[in-house]
Amino acid sequence: MTQKNQLKITNYAAILSIFLFSGAGSFMNAAVQTMMDAWPELSATTVRLVTSLPSLISLPITIFIGSIAGKKLSYRFCAILGTALIAIAGVAPFFLHSNWMMILFFRALVGIGVGFVAMRNSLIIKSVPEENQAAIIGYGSALMNAGGTLAGPIVGFLAGFGWKVPFLFDMLAIIPVLMMVFFLKEPEKTEVDKASAHTDTSQNSPKKTGNNWRVYYYIIMQFVATAALYPLLSGMSTYMADKQIGSAFLAGINNSVYCLAGVLINLVLSQLLKALRQYTLPVMCLIFSVGMGILVFFPTVPAIMTGAVLMGITFNTMMSVFQLYNGKTATAATVTLTSTLLIAALSLGNFMSVYFINLCHAIFHRSSDIESTYFGSMILYLIMGILAFVLKIAPEEK
Repeated sequence: MTQKNQLKITNYAAILSIFLFSGAGSFMNAAVQTMMDAWPELSATTVRLVTSLPSLISLPITIFIGSIAGKKLSYRFCAILGTALIAIAGVAPFFLHSNWMMILFFRALVGIGVGFVAMRNSLIIKSVPEENQAAIIGYGSALMNAGGTLAGPIVGFLAGFGWKVPFLFDMLAIIPVLMMVFFLKEPEKTEVDKASAHTDTSQNSPKKTGNNWRVYYYIIMQFVATAALYPLLSGMSTYMADKQIGSAFLAGINNSVYCLAGVLINLVLSQLLKALRQYTLPVMCLIFSVGMGILVFFPTVPAIMTGAVLMGITFNTMMSVFQLYNGKTATAATVTLTSTLLIAALSLGNFMSVYFINLCHAIFHRSSDIESTYFGSMILYLIMGILAFVLKIAPEEK
């Protein structure tokens, strides 16, 4: 192996390491009940801010960083600073916990760090040849899912030693920080990148501006798909209890199955895209609808696990496809911003999922609000699949 190829591989590894803690805001989910027990004087809503506040804070930071990454701030700086913030602020509550406001302050800093690393997909688009982008984005998404899958049981285990101990998990973020410091390379600026820092380059973009409507469609579709997906994860224990088919432990296993399916499908993402071509998004939406239908009409543990696998495969594929399609459709001057807007749509969709639950229950009136939401998600994904097929939202092949 030549030295040039070695540098390329280590750079790709450093880029992929950014994904490991990109979901750090939600890593403390398994320890929330332990924190509630330790702080009985606080409301449940206030304690839950330990996981919801980072997502809320990361949203404006993501949009801001998307507009300046690679221009006013280097990708390398954003990646290192963001992950270092996650490591330092994530661990800080273990040592500085005199009051809950102090803990929430550090959780807000974690949110800022998560916002800084939201440029990870645009960094791939700038650093990796187009023929390899699908594979690298797929591996990155797999690592992001793997990080969340591992965080759950480890954080839950650490919670058994005290409510403060789970915060030590974020100490592991120092590993990707070191990888970035030693191996991450800043992508070379193109002529369009250099010009965009000083003037409007939309006239000189090598990509067709007529395709831009698709970029906004991807962002909207990402938002809607996330709002309809998140109740699957947050409401599973409620749904299984309502149907009397399992415990909270089984609901947790079901969510792990969902994450594991996301890991596995992203490892073969490039092959999947070659097989389905421009029909990838329509097919994924329709399969997701089938998976949700299995949950609604066959409420048994094996059926629910099957549905979780189908939805883990499809939603995680869609997240990666949106980023790839954006890289092919957005102008070179705006690709970083639109890539981070897609990630911001994820955070906003998670936040709005609560209102999606209320809306679905008001419309469908099924036995519980979660069942109404699953029924509504099934219909919504079916509609999105049909629209994706009719509107031909895949980028035009070169």
